[in-house]
Amino acid sequence: MYCFTYASNFKCIENELILWSDISSEHPTFIKTVAKLTKKRLSESTVNKLTEVTRRFSELNRQVKALSSHPQTNYYNMYKELERLVNQFLIDDKYVLGVLPEVKAYGKDDKVWQTLLEHITHEQNFMYELFSNLQRQLKRMSVANY
Repeated sequence: MYCFTYASNFKCIENELILWSDISSEHPTFIKTVAKLTKKRLSESTVNKLTEVTRRFSELNRQVKALSSHPQTNYYNMYKELERLVNQFLIDDKYVLGVLPEVKAYGKDDKVWQTLLEHITHEQNFMYELFSNLQRQLKRMSVANY
């Protein structure tokens, strides 16, 4: 983690967004690959939801990298953009956390499958807590500077 849950500056929040949106965009690939290797027949609807998770987090990652490559000199604009991106991360993370129980319903007796999904669920829950914390800190940054 870059911020250690303490947002000392905007850059550490950007770095957290880049790291965790990248990881989140890759989780569906792991799930679909292991499903295929272990002969889990995920429904088309489930596969589409996993593809949507990848699309959402890849787009978020792209937006954060674009922001990072064009640093803002205006504190308020930077704050508002980071606030928007953190909010979007939370929305996207809530979406994936809603999809994971559906995926876990497949292969309930497969310990490797369930362990993978538990790990991903744990990581996505951690991210939700992290970004909720960063969101609160961003709000305090705004109050402190205005």
